[in-house]
Amino acid sequence: MAGEPKAKQPPAPAAPQGAYAAWKQRVAALIESKGPFSGILRERGIRRLCIAGATPEAAADEAETIAP
Repeated sequence: MAGEPKAKQPPAPAAPQGAYAAWKQRVAALIESKGPFSGILRERGIRRLCIAGATPEAAADEAETIAP
């Protein structure tokens, strides 16, 4: 029994060019302002938080929570 083909989803609206870069720079500045060992986020984690709509402050707090 062959299933029906799924309807294609429209692409997600594109963020303004440079929006991610500016958001990422803000997160990095917040992490750095908290001290040298305040936290580290891998690129994958930063991207995940940005896509989820997290504020830079929330992302910096997440890095502080993840820090070893």
